[in-house]
Amino acid sequence: MFEDKVAIITGSTQGIGKRLALKLAEQGAIVVINSRSAEKVEKTVAEFTAKGYPVLGINGDVSDYAFCEDLRNQVITIYGRIDFLINNAAIAVEGSISESSAKAIEQATRSNVHGSIYPTMAVIDDLKATKGSVLFMSSIAGIVGLPGFAMYSCTKKAIFAIAESMKNELVDHGIFVGVCLPDFTENEDSKEIMISNGEIQSIPKRNGIKTVSLDQTASCIINQLRTRRFLYFTSWRGRFMYYFYRFSPGLFLFALKLNRKRFMK
Repeated sequence: MFEDKVAIITGSTQGIGKRLALKLAEQGAIVVINSRSAEKVEKTVAEFTAKGYPVLGINGDVSDYAFCEDLRNQVITIYGRIDFLINNAAIAVEGSISESSAKAIEQATRSNVHGSIYPTMAVIDDLKATKGSVLFMSSIAGIVGLPGFAMYSCTKKAIFAIAESMKNELVDHGIFVGVCLPDFTENEDSKEIMISNGEIQSIPKRNGIKTVSLDQTASCIINQLRTRRFLYFTSWRGRFMYYFYRFSPGLFLFALKLNRKRFMK
């Protein structure tokens, strides 16, 4: 299914994006690596090239529509087609609304919402031509607004809504549109988070929370692309939260209220 297919993965120099790119390359895909950091893109491309995988690295900010058009043009010029777009680029955000600065709110919106819509807009006609796939990476934080992570939950809920709209808008064109809700995933030492004042800090290793491995998360995404299922979870916890909230929102919100201090801490 993935042999010689061209897959653009935004935010793919670390974490889920990088592991997914590696697994797609192992299955014969041509992967397009992206990050705002030219240094990280160059390093990742070198790693893939050393393994013998066909890869293209393009650094730039996907929350800038002009860059997304340039990204699309470069890929089409070199490969002539686009088969998969995985909108993975995002920034983790913590802080309540009352604590958040305007800078933090604007950056979260640009990175997580614009950074998923703009690449999709840029390549949608190419995906129509190949009857390809576009996948949005939401989060279990997108199921319900989590206390202490207001803007992160907000942007991830928005991603879910965008995917729902596009699923029906593009069904007549044969394009697969999906949304994946990863659980808390193991993070690398280089993983960063934006705090309420807009500053960027390193995320410490997650303690006291059972995390899902990068391999399991990437494998779930591969399976979602293969089966073309609209909604996919990477763990039973995410599935449980989704259906619990859907069928009993009042009880779910009450349970969340009781555990609010744990989330905010």
